[in-house]
Amino acid sequence: MGLLFKMKRLLINYETMAGIFIFGFCSMFADFLSDISNHSAATVRFFGLILFLLILMGNFVLSGLHNPFMIPIMFTEEKEKSTSRNMFDKFTHSDKKLKNSSKSLERFSKLKLDYLILRLDNYNLRSSSESKDWIASWEELLREWEKIDRELMGKPFSEEGFCYHIYPHVVLPLAFALGASVNLRRPLLLYHCQNQEKFYKVIDLKDPREVSYESETYVIAPKTIPEDLNLDGGKKLILHIVISARHVENFRLHDDHFNATNVAIVYNVDLEPKDDWLPYVQEIVEIAKPLIHRYEDVDVCLICPSVVAFALGMAFSRKGSLKVCHYFSDGKYRPVFQLSEIEGHPPFS
Repeated sequence: MGLLFKMKRLLINYETMAGIFIFGFCSMFADFLSDISNHSAATVRFFGLILFLLILMGNFVLSGLHNPFMIPIMFTEEKEKSTSRNMFDKFTHSDKKLKNSSKSLERFSKLKLDYLILRLDNYNLRSSSESKDWIASWEELLREWEKIDRELMGKPFSEEGFCYHIYPHVVLPLAFALGASVNLRRPLLLYHCQNQEKFYKVIDLKDPREVSYESETYVIAPKTIPEDLNLDGGKKLILHIVISARHVENFRLHDDHFNATNVAIVYNVDLEPKDDWLPYVQEIVEIAKPLIHRYEDVDVCLICPSVVAFALGMAFSRKGSLKVCHYFSDGKYRPVFQLSEIEGHPPFS
């Protein structure tokens, strides 16, 4: 992106000056040659005309190329700045274009790379069952993300467009809430880190509406419990979504399982990071979305990679009565974040 963007900016900034210089210089030089009785004047004028036309054609071609900025964002609970910066550098260096885009960001905007590392400084969420702590943490991360987004609404980003490249290194309910916050309002790609070393693009949502489309790539349908999900609906649904070869669904882990309809959608696999994970998300959404609209309240319990939780949040964001649960050290799921917190004041509108 770097070279192409520089060429476009060069033409935008200096197109008029370059045209005047070429036309003026070639005309004066041709007149000079005529004055000294040199027969090359016509050739010089022709050469100048060709250069001028090339500039016009180059501007037309380059202006028609859509090459959005790649904006790397990392959400993390890592408290050490040096550790989170090292992780972010590994993330941005995982793709040459992403690395070059990061350099362009610092050159053409007020955004420094450290601003793109969104850290939770003050909350130890994993041990808190207080919804207010989860809401405050979500608001903290969202506030910083919206500052970045406002900066990207100015030039040159407004002319080029931009696409977020996101590594959500946060606890599952928070990843889900952040996905629900952005909804379908911004294009993005989601990255997964394998063994704390290698980064992979696993979910491409440059067209965010695809999260709710029928999958174009065949994947085996997930197991559902019960098998027949033609349920009548009712007051409360507890929905377990599992993508893991090491964990299984267990309805009794939710405190309220006796008073609700319990359903599980399960992939008993560990997803390969080199594969496209979007079809798995689309299959889950296709099964779950009609189901959750039949119930007044829905609690979602997640066992999956954080990028899947983020994408599911995007897909389910319009269900304001939905609550996402956290798995606590005492072996119980409890709801910690309700999507109605988001829909009251939709971000990125």
